[in-house]
Amino acid sequence: MSDHEDDHPLRPTLADTELQLQSALDEVCEDTGVEDVDTGELIRMEESLAIASDAAKRAISLRKKIRADQSGSPEIS
Repeated sequence: MSDHEDDHPLRPTLADTELQLQSALDEVCEDTGVEDVDTGELIRMEESLAIASDAAKRAISLRKKIRADQSGSPEIS
């Protein structure tokens, strides 16, 4: 990553999004096997995975936007 990319105004938003993604994944991954948890815990795991999925999508979008801004080309979805 270049110094120019570090200065991008979306970089703090990306860092926050990546932190949210990591936190949601850590929450799910710390649990033991699914056969050892009750239904309520499975629901919480599902919710955490949905949060992780949304955060991953946002991180992808932000990274593409930063890359497009740095290269001067339009964003590719």
